[in-house]
Amino acid sequence: MRSDQMEYMDQGDFPISKYLTAKAAARKIPLSGAFELTSRCNFNCKMCYIHGMENMDSLRKDELSAAEWLTIAREAKKEGLLFLLLTGGEAMLRDDFAGLYEALAKMGFRLVINTNGSMVTDEILELFRKYPPGRVNVSMYGASDDTYARLCGNRKREHVAKAIRDMKAIGLSVRTTMTVTPYNCEDIQQVYDFSRQEETLIEMTSYMFPPVRRDGERQGENEARFPAEEAGRYMVEKERISMTPEQFHERAVNVVEHVRRRERALAESGQGIPECGHGISCQAGRSSFWITWDGKMRICGLTTDPEADVRKLGFRKAWEQTYRAAEQIRLPAECSVCARAELCRACAAMCHTETGHYDWKPQYVCDLSAAMMEVYRREAEHHAEKGI
Repeated sequence: MRSDQMEYMDQGDFPISKYLTAKAAARKIPLSGAFELTSRCNFNCKMCYIHGMENMDSLRKDELSAAEWLTIAREAKKEGLLFLLLTGGEAMLRDDFAGLYEALAKMGFRLVINTNGSMVTDEILELFRKYPPGRVNVSMYGASDDTYARLCGNRKREHVAKAIRDMKAIGLSVRTTMTVTPYNCEDIQQVYDFSRQEETLIEMTSYMFPPVRRDGERQGENEARFPAEEAGRYMVEKERISMTPEQFHERAVNVVEHVRRRERALAESGQGIPECGHGISCQAGRSSFWITWDGKMRICGLTTDPEADVRKLGFRKAWEQTYRAAEQIRLPAECSVCARAELCRACAAMCHTETGHYDWKPQYVCDLSAAMMEVYRREAEHHAEKGI
């Protein structure tokens, strides 16, 4: 997933979330958080950034217990936690998931669930009917069992599709998410059509973070992702299939004109590259946090540093340590004067996982956004030549 791994609040679901997050960041309140309940998973996805398929029994021994999670939740609630993402691995693999979910729901959190959808049973549906989550994000990796076998090592597509229908049938808000890879790219249109048919929200991305949490030596690498230029083209393609030709043309023209205006403004200002870049632009470490399955608090679930041990410090001290570390992070200086910055949206996690440093330019992301720009430019010029 992209940086929206940390998207616990959605403007459509909760209209005043932008106001709340701004206030929380100013006051260093941990308004949003993620509990990564397990790193274990029943899928074996090639691009996964956490991947607990191997040694699952040994991983289970180090997981925070339900009692530990609930203690953390109570402490976090006192500090201001309201929006809580439950994720994994596959969170529903935990034997105590139902009891833990119910207890958290009774605390009053607005819960969002990340799941691969394969373990949504009648019991889970009844649980969600009784205590509805704010949203369930279901990863859909393709349109057939064959695609699932290639990418995830199983043939669970129909089970996942049924789970989505069943959750919609009881009135839940469901978002279908698709990570576009060389193994499933031919299914984009079908997955989009399925989402429209089932009236779910839809999120697609062809950017994949390097799995540095699995292997600290993997900065800038993910064997399951496209070359940057091809990933950029697919980032635009997801927009094309969701729009009419007229809407997509308007989108392309607007992007090209915005970047050109930005280029002119930068040239006229004579502004060079500053000595240091901006601070973190998202809410990571400012009003949101991520706690791993073994009790480490991080600014984001995709990074490994900074890190605070919640088991040893307790929630409050871990949060204080985390936001103070986040305040020191600076993004690449050259990105602050790049005309494509808003198109690229390179976040702290991208910089860190691509380069090993927060203040180094993530070249893969830069090349991806350049490829996106080229597709937009060709679309705008093609229609201009036709006089459209």
